[in-house]
Amino acid sequence: MDEITPNEIDIDALKKESEEYLAGWKRAQADYQNLKKDSERAASEYAKFANERLLSDLLPAIDQFNLALAFIPDTSTLSPDEKKKWDNWLVGIKAVKSLWDHAAQNAGLSRVPVDGTFDPMLHDAAGTESVEGKESGTIVRVVQEGWSLHGKVLRPARVIITE
Repeated sequence: MDEITPNEIDIDALKKESEEYLAGWKRAQADYQNLKKDSERAASEYAKFANERLLSDLLPAIDQFNLALAFIPDTSTLSPDEKKKWDNWLVGIKAVKSLWDHAAQNAGLSRVPVDGTFDPMLHDAAGTESVEGKESGTIVRVVQEGWSLHGKVLRPARVIITE
């Protein structure tokens, strides 16, 4: 077997080769860290909007619940016992509404703002009305509430605007 003597070893070539390996390893580490960050960001974004379809499907139920609360019957003409029953029932219904609102807020669901001027990114114009003293494009009333999830519009608010 031929033995290599220290004089025959090209130290500069070995240093250059080891520096190339080290640089490649550093690039691989940086690429891995970037991939890890991108994966975590994608997973976070996915989790943020994972319930989008479920929440969209629940919006009609929330609308109907709010509509029912808009038509609370007058209990002033009932007997004290009947009035107490209805008032207790109403307290329970309002508690359920509060729970729905809290759960929606925790899920990132929020109402689209409807005060002020029409914004086609947030609102859908269902019609127009002529209103004295109001600037054109001002929202007059809401036909259907709009909802957004973490700032992304799930359903635009359907509104009536001034002509």
